Amino acid sequence: MKLYATGLTGTIGKHLANQVQNIDIDLRSPKEVFNQLTFDANSCIIHLAGVVGPALVEKDLKNSYQINVEGAKKLALAALDAGIERFVYVSTSHVYKPSTKILTEESEIGPSNVYAQQKLEAELEVQKVFQTSPTRLSIVRVFSVLDWDVQEFTLGGGIKKLSMDDPEFVLGNSDDVRDFLTPKKIAEVLIKIANEPRLTGIVNMCTGQGLTVSEAATRMLKESGFSPMEAKIRPGNSGMPSMVGDNSKLLSHLPNLQLEWAPSHLSGS
Repeated sequence: MKLYATGLTGTIGKHLANQVQNIDIDLRSPKEVFNQLTFDANSCIIHLAGVVGPALVEKDLKNSYQINVEGAKKLALAALDAGIERFVYVSTSHVYKPSTKILTEESEIGPSNVYAQQKLEAELEVQKVFQTSPTRLSIVRVFSVLDWDVQEFTLGGGIKKLSMDDPEFVLGNSDDVRDFLTPKKIAEVLIKIANEPRLTGIVNMCTGQGLTVSEAATRMLKESGFSPMEAKIRPGNSGMPSMVGDNSKLLSHLPNLQLEWAPSHLSGS
């Protein structure tokens, strides 16, 4: 199956670049521009591109909505019109309502920020597009993304500041529990999902195991040869103290997946 993808310069997408064909389009473009896209019928589109994170979304809500929600809908419509076999929309676990329980695909929805709200709206829009052929759609809710090669505003960016001994930086809410995967592993699993036609509907992508932010930060620092700097890793919880997923559906179709968080070593350490 031929694979196409958006977002190949992003945190996850850069790990897909050698395996898929880039969809070169501004997601704010009018529908007519999307209609000019051409795809092989026996193909899959992995839609990753978007404005990521609450802070960036809030900087320009209208622009973010055009990209994250309307862009996803227009791409899905173009894919449907082209007769593609599969459409994989990459969403986030933050669409779930905060809970200390393990989150399944049936867990209660309750986005806690504007970014998650836009991702949920996009989910609903692409579901409407494929409502007459739902078996062609997979919505992948990715849990926490963590490694050294992530954006500065994320947890990984904070851990990198610790490695640089930034005198002004303190890592807070370190008692929060998250379900981590590296961007490289997420990209690897997305390829497998794209090639598994039975894996449809909502799908959690996660390890099923929780680590505290403190545990994850300490591991990354130690494995790359840095001191954990415990004084700069402060205890406490955010408004979302736990987010751990159930990956049973994913593993039921892809039982040989190795879903473990294995961070890389920081280059030059």
